[in-house]
Amino acid sequence: MPEVFREFGYRFYFYSDDHLPIHIHVSYGDGEAKSISANNT
Repeated sequence: MPEVFREFGYRFYFYSDDHLPIHIHVSYGDGEAKSISANNT
């Protein structure tokens, strides 16, 4: 999985074969979240 950004222990990444809508995963320690892009054109 390509890593987009890493800072202060947060890791931002995506899966190249993941489903739509386009989104970024964020992990920190044992937690994980997903952020969906507002502009998917």
